[in-house]
This record gives sequence, structure tokens and C-alpha cells, in this order.
Amino acid sequence: MTMTGRTVTSDTSDTSDTSDTSDTSDTSNLKLGKIRPLGRRWACGRIFSRLGAWCFVAFCAAGVSLGGDGVSERFFRTSDGVKLHYLEAGRGPETMVFIPGWLMPAAVFDAQVRELSNRFRVVSFDPRSQGKSEVFNGAHTPEARCRDIHELLKVIKPTKPILAGWSLGVMEVLDYLAHYQPTDLAGLVLIDNSIGEGSPPGGGGSSKSSSGASAPKDRSAYLRDFTLSLTKKPLSDPLFKAIYASTLQVPQAAARELLRKPYPREYWRDTLLAQSVPVLYAIRPRYEEQGEALLRKRPGLARVELFTEAGHALFLDEPARFNSVVTAFAEKTWALAPKGR
Repeated sequence: MTMTGRTVTSDTSDTSDTSDTSDTSDTSNLKLGKIRPLGRRWACGRIFSRLGAWCFVAFCAAGVSLGGDGVSERFFRTSDGVKLHYLEAGRGPETMVFIPGWLMPAAVFDAQVRELSNRFRVVSFDPRSQGKSEVFNGAHTPEARCRDIHELLKVIKPTKPILAGWSLGVMEVLDYLAHYQPTDLAGLVLIDNSIGEGSPPGGGGSSKSSSGASAPKDRSAYLRDFTLSLTKKPLSDPLFKAIYASTLQVPQAAARELLRKPYPREYWRDTLLAQSVPVLYAIRPRYEEQGEALLRKRPGLARVELFTEAGHALFLDEPARFNSVVTAFAEKTWALAPKGR
């Protein structure tokens, strides 16, 4: 059985992550070492308070998706009082909702928000503590993250939504489906992470990220390298600043907690197979085996698009191709969706 989107076979070692042996997220084995002591507690608090403020200012100054050009900035408060942010563009009831990866901002999907919104409504979410959402100093549990997605959907009121998750966002979309079992879901776009099929993907890892992943002495430098490793092509300066600022503002304890998912890897497989909706699985070759398994188990419902020459943020390396594939998938999905869904 063949996959769609195959071009030339290439040796694509991971540039954004190291071996995902536990399969909880594409960055699940990144070991965020402790930051060296900075002195008294009050000094630490003042430093991190200023760092958080600087990150927010840097993000706003980055010039990525800050409204205009048909893109709206919107906020809402969760049931536990956290102010969360999302980007919105396009019109119509049919909506695609993007959930970003570990520490990432909504702005990472800037090219998708702007291009896809010419065809349908698009929303890109800043999870709590990420991007322009409020930094939350409490627990970032799976239950809270699922609830945030649920409450976002209640606010935007989409008709027949297609949920699109990237990296850790794949896990959080599937976890939301397992917890809330929505009846109006039209389809899924799962971008470059495991879906619990077969064996955990093998290692890789670039020199840029592997040294910092083992025991980073400087968290800022580590996160800078992590940001640079997301793509094979250079990031634009504004997008780099927006992504880097988002990674810095997430509290270190929260960053660690987000990678600890309390489920066996079969949880993701079983949750996905329980969905009777079309699935687009956009991946690099490291997940090819899982894509083949999905095609065997969901003939007619699954499409696998293989990006052999892109980095982990494949929608940034190949935005035109990614957007074209997603547009075709979305329009076909909505056209075939039963009435009333």
C-alpha cells in the first residue's frame, strides 16, 4: 500500500528532536536540566517576572500575526480564570482549529491562518502559558489542557470542525477526543508525531539539539537551539523571535510536566481508531511505518502525506504544499460530512 505525497527518498535525520522511545510526544525524551541557582528566592522571582514580561514584549514586537490582514486577535477566560489567546481569520461555519506543539505559539501557523482563511475559517490556539496566552504558574495537567481545548471550541462555536494538531498538539487533540467525545467532529489533521502504531520511532537528533537535550547548562541557549532546529530552512527573523519568546516564557516546571503524559502509547492508537472521521497524517519518514499501519486499518478514511525533505515543522519548510494538501483534504471532508454533524 502506497502513501500519497512521496517524492524522493532522502536521509532525513531529525533536526528538532531526539529519539522518542516513550512516545508521549515528539519531544518526550528531551531532558531539561536544572537551571543553576540564581540566589535568594525573591531575586529569582524578580528575574523570572522580568523575563516573562520581556518575552511578552518580544513576542508582540516580533510582528507575526498581530492582527491586520484579516487576522483577528481574540481572548477568552477559562473556567479556572486563565486568559487564553487565539488567532482567527476567514468566514463561514466550517472551521479548522490548529493546536501547536510543545512551548509553541499560535503564530507558528501564521502562513496557514493567512492562506487557508481564503477558503474557510481558521483558528490557531495559544495553549495556556504559550504565545500570548497568560502564563499560568499552576499545574499543566492533561485534564487542564483538554479542558482548555473544549472551552475554546465552546467560545468559537465551529460547525463540523477539523482539528489539526502538531507534535505535542497531536497528543492533546487525541486526548481531548478521548475525554470529551465530540459528536460534531468532521476530520483530523495530525502533523508529525506518533499515533501509537507499531514500534516507537527510532532516534536521530541533530548536533544542534542533542547536546542541549542531555543536560543544558543554559536553558535560554538550549531553547534557542531547539527553536532553530524545528526547520531545515532558516526561519524568518520575526517568526524566530515569536517562537523563541514563547518557549522562554513557559515555566520550566510546566515545560517538564507537558512532556509527561500518563498513558501507554496504545492510548493514542486506540483513541484515533475510535474516530470514524477522515484523517490526514502529515509526517516525515520516521513515522512512515505508523502511516502504513493507519492506511491498512482505515482504508478510505486515512490519507498519509510524506514530507521527505522537511524538518519537524514541515508546514514551515513546505508551506505551499502543506496548505494545498490541507485545503483539498478539508474541502473533501466537509463535502462528504453527513448533514447535521
